[in-house]
This record gives sequence, C-alpha cells and structure tokens, in this order.
Amino acid sequence: MSPETAVPLISLRGVTKVYGSGAVAFTALEGIDLDIHAGEFVAVMGPSGSGKSTVMNILGCLDTPTTGRYLFRGAHVEALSRDQRARLRRRFLGFVFQGFNLLARTSAQENVELPLLYRGESAAARRAAAARALAAVGLTGWEHHTPAELSGGQQQRVAIARALVTEPAVLLADEPTGNLDS
Repeated sequence: MSPETAVPLISLRGVTKVYGSGAVAFTALEGIDLDIHAGEFVAVMGPSGSGKSTVMNILGCLDTPTTGRYLFRGAHVEALSRDQRARLRRRFLGFVFQGFNLLARTSAQENVELPLLYRGESAAARRAAAARALAAVGLTGWEHHTPAELSGGQQQRVAIARALVTEPAVLLADEPTGNLDS
C-alpha cells in the first residue's frame, strides 16, 4: 500500500471549534480539513489568535471539536469518552508544552518518568527509560535537579525528554525550541 492510499494517522474533517454562545460566541476554527500520515512532520503556523493552540488541543485530545470529525488511526476521537481520550493520550501522544509544565518539587528524572508511571511501568523500567531520554537531550548528570535548579533551556530539554520517553506515535510540540540554542 502506498503512502497516498494509506489511512492517515490523523484526519480532521470539517472541524469547527466555537467558544461561548450567543452574542459572545467566538469561532476559533472553522471547517478545518487535515490529513497527517505516519512519519510526516507538520508545522502549524500563523499569527497569534489564529487557532494554532486550539488545533493542538484538539489533536492532543485535550479538547473536542464543536462540529466535525477527528479520526486517529481511523477511530472517531470526537465520540470517545473523557477516559477513552485519556487512554489514547497516554498510549499514543507525547506533548512538549511551551510553558514546560514540569512539577516544581520533582527531579528531572521523576518528571521524565511521570508518563511511564501513568502507564503502569515498573520503577526499574521507568528509571532506565528516563535515563535514556535525558541522555538523548544532553542532560546526563542533571537527573536529580529540580526545575528551579535548571536553566530555561535545560527545563525545555527535560520537557522534550518527557515527551519522547514513551516513544509516542505522535509528538505535539508548542514552540519546543523557543528556549534552546541552535
């Protein structure tokens, strides 16, 4: 099967997102169609207020469309319950948030282990995977430091390691290199 005929990993069809109702309703997205196939690298770009974060929240199962269809590997995400969307996130999605979202009193190692804890991985497996992920982003030796003891760039790399540690099918990143040097 060629990539052109393969079922997309992600497919949005006629996706609209409206916040509020009546006179204060705000349409953040209107009629979005998008296909993303496995292995593709896609950048969503636009000015502030253009709906980039809204698309990311929908793709990441953090929000649902007001209308339209969202299919992940052919399954209708918009029809899933909150718990089912959480399981989909836990199993298939990795997130790099612009604001890092690291736990303040938790070491870099523990922050990276967190998604594996939610998956029910053993302590030994979590430690080994987190050590590999931190090494991959150049943070060997920084495992026991809390976010307050790390620079902004180091915190960003911890967030990237946390997103990569589960080897997700999809990595969603909101300005992931904003605090990094070249």
